[in-house]
This record gives sequence, structure tokens and C-alpha cells, in this order.
Amino acid sequence: MIQKKKNRMLISAATAASMCAALIQACPMSSGLSVKAEEKELPAIFYDTFESGKGDWGGRGSASVSVSSDNSFSGSSSLYCQDRAASWNGASRELDTSEFIPGKEYSFSVNVLYTSGSAEETFKLTLQYNDASGKANYSNVAKVTANKGDWVQLANTNYQIPEDASKMVLYVETEDSEISFYIDDAVAAPEGVVISGAGGPKKVVLGDLDFDGAIDGFDTCLMKEAIIDGSIKSGSYLKAADVNRDKKLDVADLVLHQQFILGDLTEWPEPPKPDNKWDDYQETASADAIQFYKSAIKSMGNTYRLTSKLEAAENGAPLTVAYLGGSITEGKKYSSPFSSYVQKTFAAGSLKEVNAGLSGTSSVVGLVRCEDEVIKNNPDIIFLEFSVNDHEDVMYKKCFESLIKKCLSQPNEPAVVVLINRSKGGFSSQTQMVAAGKNFDVPIISMDDALSKAFNNGYLSTGDYFDDEYHPHAKGGQLVADCLAYFFRQAMKTENRSDSYTIPTTSAYGSEYADCVNIDPSKLDGFSAGSFTRANGYGKMPYSYNFQKNSANNPMTFKVNGKGFIVVFKANSSGMGSINVTVNGKTTKISGNKQYTWGGPDAELGYYQDTAGDLDVSIKVENANSDFVIQGIGLIK
Repeated sequence: MIQKKKNRMLISAATAASMCAALIQACPMSSGLSVKAEEKELPAIFYDTFESGKGDWGGRGSASVSVSSDNSFSGSSSLYCQDRAASWNGASRELDTSEFIPGKEYSFSVNVLYTSGSAEETFKLTLQYNDASGKANYSNVAKVTANKGDWVQLANTNYQIPEDASKMVLYVETEDSEISFYIDDAVAAPEGVVISGAGGPKKVVLGDLDFDGAIDGFDTCLMKEAIIDGSIKSGSYLKAADVNRDKKLDVADLVLHQQFILGDLTEWPEPPKPDNKWDDYQETASADAIQFYKSAIKSMGNTYRLTSKLEAAENGAPLTVAYLGGSITEGKKYSSPFSSYVQKTFAAGSLKEVNAGLSGTSSVVGLVRCEDEVIKNNPDIIFLEFSVNDHEDVMYKKCFESLIKKCLSQPNEPAVVVLINRSKGGFSSQTQMVAAGKNFDVPIISMDDALSKAFNNGYLSTGDYFDDEYHPHAKGGQLVADCLAYFFRQAMKTENRSDSYTIPTTSAYGSEYADCVNIDPSKLDGFSAGSFTRANGYGKMPYSYNFQKNSANNPMTFKVNGKGFIVVFKANSSGMGSINVTVNGKTTKISGNKQYTWGGPDAELGYYQDTAGDLDVSIKVENANSDFVIQGIGLIK
């Protein structure tokens, strides 16, 4: 054990400079910090270095691949894999059965690196193949946990291809996340061939830069070279080289290392106290629980707005947290415990919770409700949760994306977090919501991912979370709150903080409805209720108009200026009528019969044009003997 001296050697800047110059002169230039794979003399079946292109590699799923010179394990290029919408999306290469004989063993190796995301990520090299029956199977070739910023090797010297395999695809994927990553020196060779590469994850010991278990002059020379060429910016090498633990590598580290080698220093200096208290926060939950929380972070996203709001709250500013969603949100099983956590942990001043959950509502209805029930409260942080209420129709996709944009566009610059849940049977609208959330680079928390993995590996059963097919019970809601709390703690760490945020001008599906606000048609020019009678609204919707069956069937009419409007109406799987919405002579039919509805509200686009103008509106029930209830009108300004 290294013992601490009572008196540390103190040196002047001039002495440090002269010592550094002596070190630089004394140390020969090393060959680098990584062991490089050698193509020559290797009996490879394929050896892909990506120096002259992608070769036979392509993207799997939504992923795209391209040659990049930003990072490389050897040579000057690697293959960069991005645009991943799921953990199984990755970089892939087909294997020819004439070269890779089913039933025989082969040696495989791929080096992989990632530079953004969590501190650790698990990567897998997987073989997809069809068995004798034609069914797709997935076989693990190699698996490794990587540290951010480090090249690590996925390797198996004796992998046996299943005897009945056909249509084989070898691919690199992650276990949980959709981070982008690099691969280099992808090699296949006969069985038993040891392919040199980055090796496994590094065990960090301060001062041991070559990870050989000893702190000696070779490490000093590596440190000197790294300072000269600036080659160490992150990863385990920086952690090992940063002996004064100030999160950078410079001459001060080199001088301390030399003192240690000479015996003038027998313990590294105490690390400086971090400016950010969250950097040293130690999680107290079990390893399995922490893994559950971690797997819920679908995307850390840009954290600038969130951390700014939380820091202001820590300094005493009032904090308003809003939750907009369906019945999962309305039940308050997750919102109440999480708001309580935020109150105790971050809010030195006041905290206001706005729960705008409404059962049975989609993000289309949520967009109409958002202005009155969320925005007018001037929230600092907004959670959006409609994952079991939305479906694949483009209207849901556009309205969810419009909701994100609407919330982000407020003058007080609130943070927006997408929260995705799932049903007991596994349904959610995660794919489209992730696409919208990633377009705006907002944080995405996926209970769908966390729960699905926990149910599959036995950490949780469905009874540990669900009260029925869709809703969490109290303990289930606490699990959601715990995942959100873990995300907040991770977001506050320096490594996960963003320096600024600009709202993107792009979209995944379209956000043209973002300026939607709920209006009372009775206050508009030319309003006539026709054969509709005003009634009590649904839940928090402020008004409702029930159609009164009569032979006259007079239309509701009004005039308004805008781009268009959304009609909110009572929807059921059957037994509801239809309306004809006519605007400036153009008619759109809206049916109250919608799949997956049960008598609550849903919504559809009544009319839309690209620029605002005068809209002369008439809404008439198609069949005078049918039921139809208008529960809201959302004007798109």
C-alpha cells in the first residue's frame, strides 16, 4: 500500500518547466497507447480496415454507416455507425456460406469505440441466421463492456457457426442504448487464430498508462508523448494519466509522475473538490436497480435547459413542473412521488406541480389542451406522456412533434422531457416518439425499454408494476419516479451537461401544428350553434356541444382567422356518427368511430392551409339520426 508523506515536495514553475524539458529529452518517442492489429501475415478470411471505403459493411435497421477520419484504432479511418433507433440497429456484414461453413469454428474480432453517452456501454457481436425451418435466430459471438472514449475489442477465437445456418449476417450492436459508435479492424480468420486488437476494458490505476500493473518510466514517456501530441482527451488513458485529478493532462501531471518514480512522492495529491457536487454523487440503490434506472435513459439529449432550471431552483428560484399525458399521468402514481423528490432535492424555494393528465386522450387532444392547461402556468420543466394512447396515424406523429416544439418555443425556455410507457402486453408508440424527441434533441426516458428488459431477465414481473393492462400501481409509479430521479442526477453531472440549446428547424414528421390553442367557438364571429347544444365538457375540456337529433340538422358555423383547426370529439369503436367540416367550400369528413377508443375524446384535423387566412367554417352532422359530440376546437394560428 502506498503511504502518504507528511511533507510533499513543492516545486516552482521554473523547476517544473526544466524537469519537463529533461523528461521530454530523455524519453524516446513511443509507438502509441494502443496495440494495433497487423494485417500482414494474418491468415484472414476478411480483414476490413476501412481505409479505402466501407467494404461489405452496411447499416442494420435504421442505422447508417460511413467512413470517418475522426477516430481510428489503426490507420487513419474507421467505420462510423449512427442514426440508430433501437439497440439492435448497428453495423453489419453478410457472411457467405462458401467461406463460412455451418458447423465449423472461426475466429472473429472487431474493435469498437464510442465517444458520447453513459460512462459505460455494453457492445455485442452477433450472428443473425436462418435455421433449417427458415426461422431467424440470433447467436452471441462476443460481448464486452466498454468505457467511453476507449477502443475495446469484441473477439472470439473459437466461435462455431450453427450447423443449420443460412442467410448469415454478422453485426455489431449495443445491449441497451442507441448511441453512435465506431468500428475498426474487423477481422475473420480460421479457428484458434488470436487476432491482436484493443483488448478488454482497462482497469484504471493512477499513473499506469500502459496498464501493465506497474508505475514506471515507460508510463512517464507515454505521458510525455500524450502531452506533446494532445492524443489523450478522454477515456481510461486520461483517467490514468490525470494523476492530480483535475480532469486534464498537462505538465503538472508529468512532474508529479516523475516525482513518484523518483520516490519523492509516495501518494498522489488529493483531487480538487469538484465545483459540481453531482460529480461525486454515489448511488445507494442495488446494482440491479441502478441498471434498471440506466436502461430507462433512451437518450440523454441536450440537458442545457434542464440543468439551468434545476440550478436556479437550487439557488432558490421557484420551480414549476408540468405533466401532460393520458390516464397514466392523471393517476399521479409517478408524478406525485417524483415532484416530492424534486422538491426535497433541488427546490430550495417553492415547487408547483401541474398535472394535466386526462384519461383516454392522445397527443392530438393534448396539443389542443396544452395552452390552457400547461403553458399558462409558465412551467420550467414539462413531461410529455402519451405512449399508450397514440397510434401510427400521421396525425398522432405530427401532433406529438408539434407538442414538443410548442413547449420548447415558450419565452421562459422550459425543458421538455419525453416519457414513454408501455402496456402489459407490450404496446407503446415508442418508435415514432423517439424519432420526434431525437429530432429536437430532448431527453427521452423509456419505461418501455426498462420494463421490457426487466421482465425478460426476471428482475421484475408484470405484477411488480401493473395494476391492470395499462396503469402502474403505487409501487409501479415509484419505479417511474426513481428512473426520472436517476436521470436528473445523471443530467446534473458535468460530463452530461450541454453548454447551450437551439431549437432545431428540422422535423421527423412535421411540427406545423405547434401554434394550436383551444378556442370557444361561441365567442367567434358569425357563430351559430345550429342543431348543437352546449353541454358540460369532458374532464378538463372547457366546453362541449352535443348534437340534437332533429329533421333540420342545422350546421354549426363560425368565422376565424388562422391556418386551420383540430376538432376534438367523443370517439368510440362503433355507434358514433360523422360530421362534414366545410371550410371555404372545401369539405372534410370526420368519423366518431375510431379503433382503440372507448367513449373518451379523440381528435382529427378539420382543415389546414400553409398560411393564415380567413376561414369560413360549417360543421354539419352527416346523418341527422346519428350521435356526435364536439368536445373542443383547436385553432392553428
